[in-house]
Amino acid sequence: MSSSLYKQMGLSGAGSPLTGRHVALLILGAGFLALTVFVVHPNEFEIQSFFAGGGSSSSCDRRPGTDTAAAAATSPHGATTTTTTEKELAAARAPAPAPDDDDDDVRVLIGIQTLPSKRARRHLLRDVYSLQAQEHPSVARGVDVRFVFCNVTSPDDAVLVALEAIRYGDIMVLDCAENMDNGKTYTFFSTVARAFSGSDRRRRPRRRYEYDYVMKADDDTYLRLPALVASLRGAAREDAYYGLQMPCDTENFYPFPPFMSGMGYALSWDLVQWVASSDLARREQDGPEDMWTGRWLNLAGKAKNRYDNAPRMYNYKGASPDSCFRHGFVPDTIAVHMLKDDARWAETLAYFNATASLPRSGGLYHLPVPAASP
Repeated sequence: MSSSLYKQMGLSGAGSPLTGRHVALLILGAGFLALTVFVVHPNEFEIQSFFAGGGSSSSCDRRPGTDTAAAAATSPHGATTTTTTEKELAAARAPAPAPDDDDDDVRVLIGIQTLPSKRARRHLLRDVYSLQAQEHPSVARGVDVRFVFCNVTSPDDAVLVALEAIRYGDIMVLDCAENMDNGKTYTFFSTVARAFSGSDRRRRPRRRYEYDYVMKADDDTYLRLPALVASLRGAAREDAYYGLQMPCDTENFYPFPPFMSGMGYALSWDLVQWVASSDLARREQDGPEDMWTGRWLNLAGKAKNRYDNAPRMYNYKGASPDSCFRHGFVPDTIAVHMLKDDARWAETLAYFNATASLPRSGGLYHLPVPAASP
């Protein structure tokens, strides 16, 4: 290094603590540090950004472009201080924008009526539906699944149900005595109407309500959520009643006005609100819940848009003879009912290839490969 450079750096003259050798060593060390940071480990800055919240955060927590906006707000020169390269990096790291929530994006709340003691069944259903949502992201955006009880009276069950509510956030405990055909369904619909009415306008201003449809389902029903959503997408959003219509013939049922089978049926949001405000529904709660829901709508002249999904919704056949509501599996199934035990669930899930995503390499899963569905 020349003596003039020493002078510019203030390192020459008597009493200077640094010699030319010292300065050369400092420059060599700085060069090595720059080589390590920018050439050997160029991604260290990205890792730091990820743990600081600038990486793959959820679109619910962070909107695309907020990093750039924050930088512009804190910079004395505004957004113009961001270089083209930095903008490109920020765009690459930002999460993809969520799809617009407009009237074409169907939203469904499914309330599965069950009992506090049936924990194993709830965990099975969580596995089944979370895997469907994982494989079909539109399902995750469009469907909420809740497990519905009336008041929990056992202290032990109360503790365990509370743990589930904290862990999974999918529990609804209604203010009623536990029952099947004495008002639980009425309480479910009326509670949902009050709990979710208008709540969605804060998050989706273009929508008038949280859900387009509310579905009551049994815990022995297997729903194929992508097929359900696709089917509902083409249905009316008002005055709509959706399910497997009964009676489906004149031989297996006594004469009764039409209703949708309790295996799983949906009402459009306006009908859910009507149930909550109806004196007729409030007075007449004691009776087979699916028949009585149809009865309310029939007597009030409601549900002019009715969707009978036979043969895509049906009971498990087993050794029973075929009927208009019971038959073997079909590929375009929406729902299978009467899955009363694990053997029936396993047979059904195998037919629909629910374990297709299981890794077949690595030697960790020595399981037989399920037979392919026809």
